[in-house]
Amino acid sequence: MRRGSPYSSHAERTALRCASGPLTRASYGGSTVGRAMARRTIPALLIALSLVACGGEPPASTPVTSPDTAPVTTPVTTLVTTPVTTPVTTLVTIPVTTLVTIPVTTPVTIPETGLSAMPFQNRLDVAKNLFQVKVFNRTDEPVTVTGAQFVWPGMTTPVAERANTVAPGGRTDFPVLLVPAVCHGDGSEASMPDLTAATVRLTLADGSQRDIPVYDVKRVAQRLYLQDCERQRIAGEVQIEWTDLHEVDVDDRPVTDGYLRLARAASTSRVTVLFVSNTINFTVEWPEIAEADDARAVLEAGEQSVSVPVRFVEGRCDAHALSESSQPFQFVAIVDLGDGIERSYAVVPAAPDQIPMKQRVERACEILGKTIFVGEG
Repeated sequence: MRRGSPYSSHAERTALRCASGPLTRASYGGSTVGRAMARRTIPALLIALSLVACGGEPPASTPVTSPDTAPVTTPVTTLVTTPVTTPVTTLVTIPVTTLVTIPVTTPVTIPETGLSAMPFQNRLDVAKNLFQVKVFNRTDEPVTVTGAQFVWPGMTTPVAERANTVAPGGRTDFPVLLVPAVCHGDGSEASMPDLTAATVRLTLADGSQRDIPVYDVKRVAQRLYLQDCERQRIAGEVQIEWTDLHEVDVDDRPVTDGYLRLARAASTSRVTVLFVSNTINFTVEWPEIAEADDARAVLEAGEQSVSVPVRFVEGRCDAHALSESSQPFQFVAIVDLGDGIERSYAVVPAAPDQIPMKQRVERACEILGKTIFVGEG
């Protein structure tokens, strides 16, 4: 793994500064994951941000897309002249010609005629392991639906039974169960099945079925596929889990102690959990880790398993956080499988442990006198 700043050029540093401002450990649950996330997102934005120089207007040819559109990029190689200044007795400007790849966008839109569908997922869907298919009826006839199914070589859901009528010119959202992806090749975007082959299969009131085309406007299906293929890859290399979660008393309030356990599967390399995020409800503490930047757990090559002590204490205690948080147990780990690539992986406590953990946090917040409404105190 590379240490220090991964952005070596002036343009890269400028783009990072413009895109995200000062990047601190608080950028993602109080940790270095903000920098890891930035390293993934910055290359795509790098040139465009550096060319507009921190807040300048984009080129006039940049298309503007509506909320129901998303860009599809086609690389075009363009010559860009960049001035470089060299200090001598006076400043001399030397033009340097550089090859830069600038994306040209083509929007994906919902057709103005016929029946069509668009995948979508909100934060509550994530917590329920669902996503939605938005069905657009741009015909003159109502369509009564008794079942909906997302069908694609990369992911096919069970049929979701419904009883809804999609009015002419209207739209109805049908929730479907999120299932594991059927990963092709190495599970990357390059080997992902073509999304133009995806359909939503509607079962109609008369018992007939109708397949309607899918337009992945917001890249939801693509994201769900790639995320799950990444999850499957990590799980095939190493098992990462919370174990022995139990109540202990710390400073006269209940907290949850346990272990983060790594158990080797197919991997033969050194596996490192670099970081684990907090959630709104829980702050993760590491009793045996001295420095904040230290790895959370390391499974050395040749070892079969390792367990590291962990403690979950209260996060936010306001009433809104305690009652409205949709993903209180979505602890995101950054994992290096030994190849220097940082991958994200959700480590979720087993279902029987979740209710006791939440009850301890609520009791601790009450004991500490922190259970307040937002704006109070």
